[in-house]
Amino acid sequence: MSHGFRNFSMILGIPAMDSRTFSNFFSDLVIKIKDFKKQVLDLSRDVVRGKYIDYDFSFKNEEEIDVCVSYDGTWQKQGHISLHGIGIIIDILTGLVIDFEVLNKYCQDCVNSEGMIGKNTPEFRI
Repeated sequence: MSHGFRNFSMILGIPAMDSRTFSNFFSDLVIKIKDFKKQVLDLSRDVVRGKYIDYDFSFKNEEEIDVCVSYDGTWQKQGHISLHGIGIIIDILTGLVIDFEVLNKYCQDCVNSEGMIGKNTPEFRI
């Protein structure tokens, strides 16, 4: 178990758990967050669709509706040194977020694969 994780647990006043147990809980949390994200975005998209149908009733029978959006993004740190960012698509009519994507310039799987099979191999590119 890492020293940092033990300190983190101590600060929270909880007993430190084994790193494997933590990884299992973290994996479950990631799945639940993805489900929650989908629910929230589906609800937001349904509201946007409803507003556009209210605005122009001819959209009611359309499977897809063209909407006006604004895109914005930001990185964790200023400049070109940040590894983490987010891109957000906002509906203009309602101001609701209808999609977003977390952006990363760092990939642990890529680092591990590079060390195991080499960066210039065809397998690494796949």
